[in-house]
Amino acid sequence: MTFVIAGAKASAVAPEDTVRTVVEWAASHGAEVCLLDARSVFGRDHLESAARHAIRARDSNTMSSRSVAMETLRYASGQRQVQDAIQAAGLRRDTTIIGIVLLGDANVDELVQEMGWRRDDEVLNPAGKDLGAFGISQGEAETVSTSQRADLVLEKVALLDVQK
Repeated sequence: MTFVIAGAKASAVAPEDTVRTVVEWAASHGAEVCLLDARSVFGRDHLESAARHAIRARDSNTMSSRSVAMETLRYASGQRQVQDAIQAAGLRRDTTIIGIVLLGDANVDELVQEMGWRRDDEVLNPAGKDLGAFGISQGEAETVSTSQRADLVLEKVALLDVQK
């Protein structure tokens, strides 16, 4: 399964309506889409790792959720439970920056345009984001250089397999 990672800016979203609209769009294009509040995204590698883990879980029949998109959200958030993953990294009413993982062969720019968003992959960058959302304390974060702090999030993604 192929996937594309992108970022976008939007006006504040209505989470349920936005997800419903995107799921319908994805289904009509033979794809799945995982949407995240980009404040919870710590770089392109973070989303790539989550997507690869989700695809591997699907291929090995070990998914904890019903779709690869939701499994991607679980991995990206580092949460075992779907509801916890949605609360940790899903869209919120004040979301204006969005991380997108489009799984399948659909065109991500077409999705962004359809939703009335503006493509901006810079929103995925980890600079200035709070590691506390991943349960990483300030003390733990200070054990590595600033340039390696996003690696702590990648470890959380990988550890989810151990916690299953």
